[in-house]
Amino acid sequence: MLSNFRHSQPYIKRPELERLLCDIRRLLQDVSKMEIDHILKKRMLNIGIWQVAWASGDFYSRYRSAAVISTPGLTIQRDHIYQKKLLVQRLLSTDVDFDSVIAHSQCCIVTLDEHRSLHQVNGGLDGWDRYQAAKIQVYDMVDKKPVA
Repeated sequence: MLSNFRHSQPYIKRPELERLLCDIRRLLQDVSKMEIDHILKKRMLNIGIWQVAWASGDFYSRYRSAAVISTPGLTIQRDHIYQKKLLVQRLLSTDVDFDSVIAHSQCCIVTLDEHRSLHQVNGGLDGWDRYQAAKIQVYDMVDKKPVA
């Protein structure tokens, strides 16, 4: 958890992002093929998903809630837009679209209270639908426009 210093600034993609995402894709592909203990495999895939969040900006990622942008000093959290549990299930399936999983592994930076609200939303919702149900306004910090 960090204070939200600099969160009103635009998102700047790190220069090495594409290379890092290619490495993460290779890691996810290799781990998903391994004949290892199922629990260990799930843990390793979970770590790979977290690496996408880290590579994509970690606590200064592309997507941020209005509260994070406008209210300095709040405690913040990274929240996977699409639930990690479901992403790992996709990685364990036989026909995996790794690029899609990586694209859906990004995080949104939210306040601690918003994070709690998101985890209380109906488990059947995922992605931006979950944020809408929790009444959290999110901005794409590339152009500072609201996420629909």
